[in-house]
Amino acid sequence: MKISTALVDDESYASARIKKLILNDPVFEIVGEVTGVEDALKMLKFKKPDVVFLDIKMADGTGFDVLSQLPSDYKPYIVFVTAYDDFALKAFEYNAIDYILKPYENSRFYKVAEKAKEFVSLRRSSLINQQISNLIKQEDQPAQSDANQIRITEKGWDVFIDYPDIIFFEAHGNYCKIHLKNRFYIYKQTMKKLEKELSTMEFIRIHRSYIVNLANINAVQYLGKSEYEFELCNSTKVISGRSFASDIKNHLSMKVKS
Repeated sequence: MKISTALVDDESYASARIKKLILNDPVFEIVGEVTGVEDALKMLKFKKPDVVFLDIKMADGTGFDVLSQLPSDYKPYIVFVTAYDDFALKAFEYNAIDYILKPYENSRFYKVAEKAKEFVSLRRSSLINQQISNLIKQEDQPAQSDANQIRITEKGWDVFIDYPDIIFFEAHGNYCKIHLKNRFYIYKQTMKKLEKELSTMEFIRIHRSYIVNLANINAVQYLGKSEYEFELCNSTKVISGRSFASDIKNHLSMKVKS
């Protein structure tokens, strides 16, 4: 998990210190460093970092001027870093997660950095859960474009997946993962229905949780006790279920190593 981070401070040495401290944690990635309100607005609207370390008083305005002009749909986590202690109450009115008063100890900064990580992690977990919830609400039979593709919807866009590119399907409750070479997609379909859809294609169900593409199997090894280990073309290894041994023998078109 990378956390995009921006620094807004008109004192170069103050900004340099924050940068040095924050980069001690490889999770943080600095995407912008500016010294004023106008440049901050341009950078934040374009980069949309997760976390912003923000000074309050700058030559051309204040940190509050920046926050009051951000788009309503963009809510970064704000950490105020300032030499002024009389703005703390107002800072938290802008949903700041912390207020660091200069000068500060390194340990104080690291505690705030950990807090920022927790906030970002919670937000991302919430978004993932919402995406899964939305998928579960989709129809049980997502539309397919033709006999050679699966069509799914991701973030409002139609994605077309060619069957030959699929390495295997992995069950996850009432939906499954479609594993390709370098990524996967979530597909709203049960394994039982999927197995029926794939019955005329070069796929074989080897486990309650796995359906593999015969064309994308590198090797199969018999482990004994009616179990087989399948090595797939993306180097993934999966072990078959014992109840599927007979079907595997009948459909496997390659030599099985024993």
